Amino acid sequence: MIIAGIVTFEPDIDRLRENLEAISPQVPHVFIYDNGSSNSEAIADLVHTSPNAVVVYSETNNGIAAALNRLAEAALDHGATLLLTLDQDSVCSPAMVSTLAAEFADGIGMVTPYIVDRNKLTLEEFRALPLPQVERYRQPARRGAITSGAIVDLVAWSRVGGFDELFFIDYVDYDFNQRLMDAGYVILRVNTAALLHEVGRATPTWLRVPRKDLAGRWHIERFFAFGHSPARCYYKARNRVLFTRKHGRKLGLTHEGIWQIPQQIALTLVFERQRFAKLARFVHGIRDGLRAPLTKR
Repeated sequence: MIIAGIVTFEPDIDRLRENLEAISPQVPHVFIYDNGSSNSEAIADLVHTSPNAVVVYSETNNGIAAALNRLAEAALDHGATLLLTLDQDSVCSPAMVSTLAAEFADGIGMVTPYIVDRNKLTLEEFRALPLPQVERYRQPARRGAITSGAIVDLVAWSRVGGFDELFFIDYVDYDFNQRLMDAGYVILRVNTAALLHEVGRATPTWLRVPRKDLAGRWHIERFFAFGHSPARCYYKARNRVLFTRKHGRKLGLTHEGIWQIPQQIALTLVFERQRFAKLARFVHGIRDGLRAPLTKR
């Protein structure tokens, strides 16, 4: 059985409604974990209109990793073997769940859809892309699988120790990906299934950059400014340091973890507002990432 889990924090209620309306017909149960939102009453009113959704409220924001772990525990308690994890603003395409679930076999730890970032790509443009039906993720972070839209095998989740709650937000998924891969699990992307999603507040720039796709082929694409808050910049730096401290010996000089921080800072200073506030948070994040004790998982 597949259960869907949605993590919320100060959600846009209209977008959350769109999310629920898309996923509710595809699964028997939808669990929502709310991380201390000020609009919890509006969330409750919305959930009451969905016959198979329930919400658990936290008085404080415990972070996305803790929320995902509580959702996984609840799914196991209800007899689920698979958990679909969703952000509050993500919208599943029709039949996405069944399309992803069909790819599970022995050794598959997680299956994801193609992420259609609303700020970068339309559904029509996505459908025109020349993509293979299924691709395997080769790296945990660079072009790595994100949690939103992913279906996770709960045996694999338990075996690798769940999501690392030290990360709180940002790189939570990439750290989990690395531990799945270390345990011998395969992570797949099914390109016939799409998830409408927003990664930050991405805006297009004039810059063109070389990037690799999942198959390792180079191509040139437009760079989109991240649009993250200063607080998110703190976690982007802190958690990349934590990731490298945990996994750096295995990954070497691959362009993941701390090797992304100079690039992140440079692009933020060139293309974004609140430059000095964000720079300060990057610096604080690096400092705290070096000092924080690592989780033993």
